[in-house]
Amino acid sequence: MKRVSIQRGATLIVVLIMLVLLTLVGTWAIRGSLTSLNIAMNTQAQALLQQASDAVFFNLENQTSDDLTLANMQIGDGMLAYVMRPENKGKELVFCIRGGDANSLSGSRNASVVYWEGTQIKNTQLGTIGFCSIDRKADFISGRSAVMTRVGIRAASAGQDWEHMLEGDDSEMSKTQKIQKVIVNVTSIIPNLSDSSANDIQGCLSNYTSFQDTVANNTMVSDCLKAKNVPYSNQEMEYTLRPVTGAS
Repeated sequence: MKRVSIQRGATLIVVLIMLVLLTLVGTWAIRGSLTSLNIAMNTQAQALLQQASDAVFFNLENQTSDDLTLANMQIGDGMLAYVMRPENKGKELVFCIRGGDANSLSGSRNASVVYWEGTQIKNTQLGTIGFCSIDRKADFISGRSAVMTRVGIRAASAGQDWEHMLEGDDSEMSKTQKIQKVIVNVTSIIPNLSDSSANDIQGCLSNYTSFQDTVANNTMVSDCLKAKNVPYSNQEMEYTLRPVTGAS
């Protein structure tokens, strides 16, 4: 009887050890699955953000390949007309890419402007229609309300003198038109994957420029989003505006 009791006690210990091992294996398996799921979600999120930003550049380049469309952008309330005016130097014209709009970049009437005046941010000159709002479903690029895209356009800093001229050109006799450049910044975000409040994310999109102001030494849109742990993609391209040829 005494030997049987010892054997039963040993069996209990073995069973307990097996249960502990199975629990550990199950925990490791769950953690591994969660890690794989997070990696898959991050990969999918980055793909969505990249596609959203690429689509803006593709659309813009496709539009400006047409002489008439490019000319319209440079006159009146066209987006290029606004940013190329001398009085708007240092100002960023901001658009929200809305999935329901045929063309969100149609002109400054659909935009807002943000710029630094000393160390003070200014963002009410053209109203707030151009800033994306987390609370407006129409401000997402699709009905899934997943990705939101902010586009900022500004004039590029002046380059070297006569950089547009060919070798051998004379500065007085050259017929080459003055070359103008613009910088297009595209920032796409997935706000639903962040724990930050809608107001905090909204502040990042409307209270900062996408570029560093030498006087303000400011935080940029991307810096703000990073601090708020908002998944984002930030891309920037510099374009040289080509002369528009008239119809013969």
